[in-house]
Amino acid sequence: MNPFIAMAGTGLLVYATVTIPRNIRKARAQKDARQGPSESAQKPLVIDAAAYGLVPAARLDVRFAGADRQADAVAEAAVAGDWRQAAAYLDEAGRDWDLRWYRLGILAHAAVRDDTWLKTWRATYPYDPSAVLVVADALTVFAGEARGEKRAKHTTAEQFQGFHQLLSQALPVCQEAARLAPDDPSPWVAQISIALGLGWSHEDFRSLWAEIVARDPHHNGAHLAALQYWCAKWRGSQELMFAFAEEAAAVAPPGSLLPVLRLYAAFEHEHQTGDRSVYQQPFMRAAIDATLDAVAQVPPHHYRLPTVRHLLADALFRTERYAEAVEQFRAVGGFVGSVPWNYSVDPVREFVHARTNTFVEWEKAGRPAAPRTPS
Repeated sequence: MNPFIAMAGTGLLVYATVTIPRNIRKARAQKDARQGPSESAQKPLVIDAAAYGLVPAARLDVRFAGADRQADAVAEAAVAGDWRQAAAYLDEAGRDWDLRWYRLGILAHAAVRDDTWLKTWRATYPYDPSAVLVVADALTVFAGEARGEKRAKHTTAEQFQGFHQLLSQALPVCQEAARLAPDDPSPWVAQISIALGLGWSHEDFRSLWAEIVARDPHHNGAHLAALQYWCAKWRGSQELMFAFAEEAAAVAPPGSLLPVLRLYAAFEHEHQTGDRSVYQQPFMRAAIDATLDAVAQVPPHHYRLPTVRHLLADALFRTERYAEAVEQFRAVGGFVGSVPWNYSVDPVREFVHARTNTFVEWEKAGRPAAPRTPS
């Protein structure tokens, strides 16, 4: 049995995640009391960030995973009423379905802020599948806002009712978008959040997944969302989540960032259980190496690269591969609005703790160069 999949059989709970769009940061106060005080509270170290070319803690941006000036400009223009620029932004993605999905998330969150522009767009072109799809995805975002960020036992009946009502409203809108654009996997990807929230059966979810992979078998955003469905905390099990992550990484084509799914799964494992030994398991080296290799094959300004680098930086720090972690911390710059840091009530503290200890240990080792990433 693959050791990554075998790890799922240890009886430990897993809580999965999805990539958080840059237009909204949901800091999660879900620390398990069993974990005790954070490492940063136990080992307060300080470095001169500027001396290493790093952004000081006081200037770190907790909103985003990385810089995307075009996304920011389009979102602001949309909120100001320019729906045509928003429409062009989606159209420019062409048949790069994952890029289209990423851009859709930018617009959906802009609509949550103010949907006047979206109503105008729909009224002007009622059968534009892009406009319909933004409406559908915005409804799922609204649903998440209605439910809140707390666990089920701390969520009220009224919050759940609003959550389920909005997801139910989103489903026929997704179906309408699918009819208008039959080749586009986006209307089907949008239904993953609905499947999760409304508790679709495994059979129904697999039918949905078949529609997605028939249109784009290596869709990054779809895989990140599906990982959430298959985890034990939600609708699946540890075995299913780990198997899903491993299978996706194993068949990922060159230029795909899907190998990072294994780092997502490892982080969720540690986050939910407090058991950090997952990072000492033999399979973690292969998972990290595959992700480093994937990063080396994509353009340096790839829209999904910032979040991947944050996960890599954390995993490399936890596995004491400090020279490689230094490179990733330098690459992410002054942004901390990403998994894994935003699972903490204090993302800056968690990020600075990992970054500081990485550079301290790197200095102790004599500032070694990072090994060359294989290709």
